[in-house]
Amino acid sequence: MSTTDQLEAELLRLPPRDRERLALAAWESLEEATAWLADPNTDREGIDLARERDTEIESGQAAPLNHEEFRRRTRDAAE
Repeated sequence: MSTTDQLEAELLRLPPRDRERLALAAWESLEEATAWLADPNTDREGIDLARERDTEIESGQAAPLNHEEFRRRTRDAAE
């Protein structure tokens, strides 16, 4: 098992609030390293949509989906 796999397993055993905090910290660290945005294979439209959705959630205009609901909707859309 790799260190990443071990870290993931440990992270998933944490309480939801701690996982959320770590996920946000990881995401924000990626935002700081924006060189990957220059990659022509980057889905700019998807990134813009994700940022727009984040703004809507943060402002209270929209409610986030829980993991189960997200998986159900994406599974239904694929069928």
